[in-house]
Amino acid sequence: MAERARRLAALNQAALAIAGDLDLDRVLEKILRTAARLVGARFGALGIPDGHGGFGRFLTVGISEARADRIGSLPRVHGVLGALVTEGKPIRARDIRRHPEFSWYPQAHPEMVEFLGVPIRHRDRVLGNLFFSGARGGAFTAEDQRLVEMLAAHAGVAIATAQLYADAQQLAMLEERSRVARELHDAVSQTLFSLVYEARAAAEQVQTDPQGAAAHLSQVQQQAGGALEEMRNLVLALQPKSLERDGLAATLRDHVDGLRRIHRAAIEARIDDGDRLAPDQQLAVLRIAQEALHNAVKHAGAVPIRLDLRHAGNGTRLVVSDEGPGFDVKRMARTRRTVGLHAMRDRAHAVGANLTIESEPGGGSVIRLTIPSRGRRTT
Repeated sequence: MAERARRLAALNQAALAIAGDLDLDRVLEKILRTAARLVGARFGALGIPDGHGGFGRFLTVGISEARADRIGSLPRVHGVLGALVTEGKPIRARDIRRHPEFSWYPQAHPEMVEFLGVPIRHRDRVLGNLFFSGARGGAFTAEDQRLVEMLAAHAGVAIATAQLYADAQQLAMLEERSRVARELHDAVSQTLFSLVYEARAAAEQVQTDPQGAAAHLSQVQQQAGGALEEMRNLVLALQPKSLERDGLAATLRDHVDGLRRIHRAAIEARIDDGDRLAPDQQLAVLRIAQEALHNAVKHAGAVPIRLDLRHAGNGTRLVVSDEGPGFDVKRMARTRRTVGLHAMRDRAHAVGANLTIESEPGGGSVIRLTIPSRGRRTT
């Protein structure tokens, strides 16, 4: 009874610790480590599917950095892990290898026998899963399962809350576009009123004062040209930039402008035009820049943030730096795979680029991406 009370108290403490925390990665890691400790599991993982057959977030405990490197790619959403998502029911087994959905372990993966997997749900949706192996007592109990189910419920709320927060940020962006639309309406109305006035004055003077009429018509022409340019600029501001349609430079500038408006971030951006990167390289640069800026805005506070994108004959270089609190790069283990730093490394590797991350506590952060000229377009 005392042990059960202790475990429930630890669960309650974890729930209080994550309440109101909008940093999803931090929340999920707390849930995973708390659950692994409560059920006495040697190995544990928490996965959030990306909707394309893989995991967008995948956090682990019990897997060393060296072993994670040897295992390689993240697991896919299939087999037992897929069953947790598609069926939405817990799986508890003394030997997971005998489960009908079990397929195989990749080379260098630890041999796991006893298994406890619990889907992460919010209302009627399965958002991810928690799963454990290496039970301290040789098998997971029904009480272990209940504890993990309770923590999974908190994980579901945390994910849903973080998604609502992201939606609110997007809504703020849309509201900004609505403001620009109102400005467009006001500008067009004022300009058209002025044009009508000038045209009417010209019509009244065309017989009695041809020179005066000509002056009014000249004014109409100038105002019309100015109105056309103003409307073009406002319409462009309304349109969300597309990488394929507008190119890397315009899309990245649009993203930086959005961060400045929504977060009031002090971002200094120097972005070269006219790149000749292949489409997959453009996408990698954009996503890495977005993630680096997001991390800087979230963690660096109100300090200056700088983005520099330069194209040269021997390749392309992206640098994102800030003067924030920094962090210990060595502690960002590969076993904590999220859509953050490790995803940036994976994107860079996929396009043959080199990514370096320099930071230390109290010393700010610098992220450098270099793409060599090999494989660049000639058009």
